[in-house]
Amino acid sequence: MTLVIAKRAFFAGEEQKAPSNKLEALLPANEASAEAIDLLIAKLEIENLPDVTPGERAFEAARDLLAKGDFVAAEEKLKYVNTYYPTAVSAPEARRILGEMNMDRLFTGTEFSKIKTYKVQRGDSFYKIVRENKTSLDLLVFQNDLTRIDRLHPDDVFKLIALDFRLVIDVPRNVMSIWDGSRFIKAYDIKLATLPVGKDVRKTSIVAVEAWFQGKRVSLPSQDYRQAEKVIVLKSPQAEIRAFSKKIEEEVGVYLDAVDIEEIALVMRPSNSVEIRY
Repeated sequence: MTLVIAKRAFFAGEEQKAPSNKLEALLPANEASAEAIDLLIAKLEIENLPDVTPGERAFEAARDLLAKGDFVAAEEKLKYVNTYYPTAVSAPEARRILGEMNMDRLFTGTEFSKIKTYKVQRGDSFYKIVRENKTSLDLLVFQNDLTRIDRLHPDDVFKLIALDFRLVIDVPRNVMSIWDGSRFIKAYDIKLATLPVGKDVRKTSIVAVEAWFQGKRVSLPSQDYRQAEKVIVLKSPQAEIRAFSKKIEEEVGVYLDAVDIEEIALVMRPSNSVEIRY
């Protein structure tokens, strides 16, 4: 019916006669050309149509804004998808992009925990600096591009980030995420979770962040540390967060891609809080 009316309404030629009754008003006396009809359809405001796939139009708008360099507006669209349509087809990609943006902010010291500078004092050691500033030796080395940690001189200056982040394991959604207080930082897909059955929310903490290379536990300043497999050990339940492989033993744990574990381990330290949501 809409197309029939459009055919008559769009025709503006002098030969178009005025309708003599209501029925005639619905029928085109002289039809518009196919080209004119196509032009009319092209002018329809697509954004006024309903979103038949929830969240998808907002995600496409975010992609367009990113392509134009409008990162602030794009981020708002991505947050909209992540908050209101967390199960949409585009939601995982929206979270991934948001996560990359947030990790950049984290390491540059903007908006999240601030990067501070620390001047080395006499009597300091790397372990003392790490302990007193609530960070990790791994992150200190990474942030300051250090190639060795056997020498420390007074007045050396380091960039430090306090690691007070929270880890959330969402079992039903198979997603693990890092939070700064109540603010989302980044999410990671869980490949496999073999945690004990539970309900609601279980709060625990990280006991250790370990590195294993060729069956042996290694630590900095070992040259094998960077390529070693990282393992995050939880207090309760006694479980490990580690890289997924096809030869997984029957152990209680959460398994992710190796590259994701490497990043998570970099910004976590013992005593960080963990929530397991069932």
